[in-house]
Amino acid sequence: MRVGLLGGTFDPVHNGHLEVAETALRMARLDAVYFVTSIDPPHKNKKTLANFLDRHAMVALALACKPQLIPSSIEFERPGKSYSVDTVRHLKQCLGNSTKIFFLIGMDAFQDITSWKEYTVIPELCSFFIFARPGRVTKDLLGKLPKVFLKKLFPVSRGSDFPETPENGFYLLEEFSNPISSTEIRHQVQVGRSISKWVPASVAEYIHKTKLYLG
Repeated sequence: MRVGLLGGTFDPVHNGHLEVAETALRMARLDAVYFVTSIDPPHKNKKTLANFLDRHAMVALALACKPQLIPSSIEFERPGKSYSVDTVRHLKQCLGNSTKIFFLIGMDAFQDITSWKEYTVIPELCSFFIFARPGRVTKDLLGKLPKVFLKKLFPVSRGSDFPETPENGFYLLEEFSNPISSTEIRHQVQVGRSISKWVPASVAEYIHKTKLYLG
């Protein structure tokens, strides 16, 4: 199997997250993408506004009609911080060591990988599919990543075949544009504006009925 792992606080999950997953499904020919809701992310400066159960419920609602996109709560019962290396190990244990995992991540977050727990071990466990915003190109990574990582960095584009490498690699999709942010969605809720163009209808309804982000 070839699967993607998209982790996040999903506070709330939005159409940008879905676009990342569906782009990875198509380009990397994945069988599925697991949306792993973080319970205690180590790199967030503040706590999430919605609790884990609300955030994970919204993920489940957003993915209800998308069989290749799978909500995962594997971090919920694990004590302590939600470290990525532990999540990848857990997912491989659940799916089998022969499963090829692609860690889906934005380039801004990926550039901080040297601050992650066991960051040199993670590329031995999975590949990375990196999404770069317009104006951010491969050279932005130079000087910020270990040379051994850069040797395995492969640019990919929507119009060409996805490269197949025997070892895990770092696949960089440049010019991926999606301006949606969870912060802006929460602000729109707080000022009483519609969020229907940014989140699935089921998520918008859940936020409205539960009065999330209004407290």
